[in-house]
Amino acid sequence: MTTRKPIVLVYGGSAGAGFASAEEKALCPLLGRPLAAYVLDAAAGLRPERVIVTLDADIGEKAAASLSGRGPVTILRPRSRSAKAAVGLAAALLGASALIRKKKPSDLVLVPADRPLLQTGTLRRLAAARRRNALSLALMSCGPDLDRDSVVVLRAADLVPLLPALARAKSGAGLRTIGALLAARGRKVGLTENSEADETFRVGGRADLARAARLLRQRKNGRLARRGVTLLDPRSSWIDWEAEVGAGTVIYPSVVIEGETRIGRDCRIYPHVHVVGCRVGDRVRVLSSSVLEASRVEDDAQVGPFSRLRPGTVIRPGSKVGNFVEMKNTIFGPRSKAQHLSYLGDSLVEEDVNIGAGTITCNYDGVRKNRTHIEAGAFIGSGTELVAPVKVGRRAYVAAGSTITRDVGPDSLAIGRARQVDKPGWVMERMKKLRRGRKS
Repeated sequence: MTTRKPIVLVYGGSAGAGFASAEEKALCPLLGRPLAAYVLDAAAGLRPERVIVTLDADIGEKAAASLSGRGPVTILRPRSRSAKAAVGLAAALLGASALIRKKKPSDLVLVPADRPLLQTGTLRRLAAARRRNALSLALMSCGPDLDRDSVVVLRAADLVPLLPALARAKSGAGLRTIGALLAARGRKVGLTENSEADETFRVGGRADLARAARLLRQRKNGRLARRGVTLLDPRSSWIDWEAEVGAGTVIYPSVVIEGETRIGRDCRIYPHVHVVGCRVGDRVRVLSSSVLEASRVEDDAQVGPFSRLRPGTVIRPGSKVGNFVEMKNTIFGPRSKAQHLSYLGDSLVEEDVNIGAGTITCNYDGVRKNRTHIEAGAFIGSGTELVAPVKVGRRAYVAAGSTITRDVGPDSLAIGRARQVDKPGWVMERMKKLRRGRKS
């Protein structure tokens, strides 16, 4: 006979110090994802029929989606949006009773939402212990409050007859009530100790987030090391849970990598780099103190030091973006270079272009953003202002210090600056006038 898949019930408890509600705590970011997402991942490893998340207040569709996007998850809210539901385990079971009866699982796995360190293997061993010892309820204690601090596996067939009695129990009834009702019917209840003490760590309040983050970072860093990533100082590098880094890449101290960033193989990420939600190719060098956000850096490119890539920027293969260069919504072509003190916004720069120091694309006219297009092989001299919308043709040269307001044709030289005027002896004449003025 095939064993039915379990149902996992992720239930809340008290909000804890610093949180307005259990939902705020469940959705609090921890290494770039909601705290409760770690519990949902552990539950998903059991390949359950469904994961049910019970909430004691409405948290809005957007917040619910951040949890329900992680697999077959059902979010249960209280029927009344104005009344706060009870947070006891019995209340959670009653709220999920219709789904439990409909699916008829073999086991119910009950997990508090504030246990981000729990792993699938621990839940699987607890379920196996329940079956092996013919228990109706297998309990793994996680703290002094059994009603809110325990991981439990229940035999669903033994729970269903208890539901009417639980409905009559006082609000907030929990595990002790369930255990007593099972014992009164001659059912067996057992306690299992977990050898991995860190897994049962509870995020009770905001002060506990730092410890949870530290332990999760240790796991994350260990996984990266096993996959061939070198972290020169794991204690000072912060890498979000969803971030991925390829083999052969070296992460220097004080690097922060956030969001669903993907970094390729054999890269070098130097100190004080901050990367958020980016795609980085293979053999890329990101030099010190650079900030990259929602951008893409392709193979063999170099960024930094002190560069800033804002959202929508694409750095093509082999190109170089250097000191104090900022780009926004710009495609920067293969083998092109912008090495010093420049701003390129809303621009398309083709291959083999040289951007001189101090170049600025004047992309905003006070009403709308305008596009600058620099074609392949162009040379933009230092101190140039390109007033968008404007186009610089293939292999064109723009003289240093120019302000360009019209399109520049291919193979042309554009000069847009005032004629230099020298006045010999002007300084001496000025000094004489100043001295005469003082005497008078």
